[in-house]
Amino acid sequence: MVYGGLRFSIWVVFVLCLVCFSVGFDPIDKYYVNCGSSSDVTVGNTIYVADKSASKFLSTPQDILADSNLNSITPSEDSQLYRTARIFTGPSKYTFSISQNGRHWIRLYFYPFVYQNYDMKSASFSVFAQTTALASDFSPKNVTVKEFSVNVTSGDLVITFSPSSNSFAYVNALEVVSVPDSLIVDDASLFNPSGAFNGLVNQALETIARVNMGGPFVSLENDTLGRTWVSDRSFLLRPNLATNASKISAVKYPEGGPTSDIAPQTVYGTCTKMDSRSDPNSNFNVTWGFSVDPGFQYLIRLHFCDIVSTAANQLLFNVYIDSFLVAQDLELSAKSDGQLATAYYMDLVTTSFDKSNLTLSIGPSSRSAYPDALLNGLEIMKMNNSRGSLAGAPILPTFPGSKKNLGVIVGVSVGVPLALVMIGLLFFMHRRRKQERLRHSRTWVPISINGGTTMGSKYSNGTTVSIGSNLSYRIPFIAVQEATNNFDESWLSPQVSEFNHVDASPSVAQFETSSADDLSGVSMSRVFSQLVKSEGR
Repeated sequence: MVYGGLRFSIWVVFVLCLVCFSVGFDPIDKYYVNCGSSSDVTVGNTIYVADKSASKFLSTPQDILADSNLNSITPSEDSQLYRTARIFTGPSKYTFSISQNGRHWIRLYFYPFVYQNYDMKSASFSVFAQTTALASDFSPKNVTVKEFSVNVTSGDLVITFSPSSNSFAYVNALEVVSVPDSLIVDDASLFNPSGAFNGLVNQALETIARVNMGGPFVSLENDTLGRTWVSDRSFLLRPNLATNASKISAVKYPEGGPTSDIAPQTVYGTCTKMDSRSDPNSNFNVTWGFSVDPGFQYLIRLHFCDIVSTAANQLLFNVYIDSFLVAQDLELSAKSDGQLATAYYMDLVTTSFDKSNLTLSIGPSSRSAYPDALLNGLEIMKMNNSRGSLAGAPILPTFPGSKKNLGVIVGVSVGVPLALVMIGLLFFMHRRRKQERLRHSRTWVPISINGGTTMGSKYSNGTTVSIGSNLSYRIPFIAVQEATNNFDESWLSPQVSEFNHVDASPSVAQFETSSADDLSGVSMSRVFSQLVKSEGR
């Protein structure tokens, strides 16, 4: 009974471990959109929401939801995603809020069909993520999946579709999903010349090939990160030189090394190897060929797991990219402390390619106990060029009709006139206050002349002189200066000048004893000047 209970407990723990292992990475950001569809679609364990549910993320000049109503699509796990599409007649963009900065998958699904007047095979368009060009003048002719991974450093990820001239754009489905930080590290190895490459974290990448060597197609449902791995048979240049091996259950992930997020067991547990069984002196390479875009560097990830050796330290082999030896006498057991069937990978960065094909080869080492070589998996990823582009140099469009820009236009239209009105009011109030200060700051000096009063100010337009009760003169200040030769005493009459020479401190009272007749021949401006000078003394 105790033994049976123990067996049951071990079985439960084993099942729970398998469940946890199969779940893998849980992305924080995950958007799955079934474009053009009025209903959700389930693919594997993933729900792609209906287009209308995702319309809040979209800014587009026109809503065109296309339905193929066809059954000509080859049945597959994700074939339901290709039955509908959203068509873009002008620049359009999806804006997804990103909760965690870092690398994110962008997967775009395309299948061209005819909807009303739109023949999608004739569509031509560019696609951008933020400002990075992902595709330029792109025109898919059959089922196509474009996969990218970009480093998001802001709060939003914006994916833009821009139709080429006199054309339109479309997409059948799209994904934006977080990527674990450990998937793409910052460092890799260079070759030709050899050295270290730093800066992978900031690179935008496009998946060119993801291949399961020696094994079958691996669906997104069997990959913890929703990737697909295709069989390598169509890439082998001489299939007759290769054979397959499989030992999936033997695969081990070393502590601190690769995990199932790097590649699933079904990749590490199968391989393509040299078919050297009939000839112990075999000396040939197994080679695969791939199409690439010239003018770009490529990140090449090689997956290894020795599932063919019977003992450690026996199998050594060489790895080539084109004609360059990138790994000489590679001994996998030495990478895993003598353990066999242990997952291992290496990252290599090429120089900028000047041709449209890339080859990868494995071959025997002269130091090996027997001639053999193997490869379990391969990923080829295009790196953005110096312009930050993965596809030529298309121009990122603007969005004059978007809600955000409309708000800016309205804000500017209302705000600028309002600001001008406020500035005008402030200027008017400032001018008025200045005039008030000037008016209140004027200093008038009262001077008595025969019972009258003279008031003067340097700010006034003129001076009013009153003699008696009825006689008054308004004399401009400039006239005072002219009449006195700028206050020259020699211009004054003897009666007035006498005050300066007879009494050094004449009073106003003395001056008041003079009659108006005594001032004959003297202009009032001169009298005023002398009075001011006398009062000042």
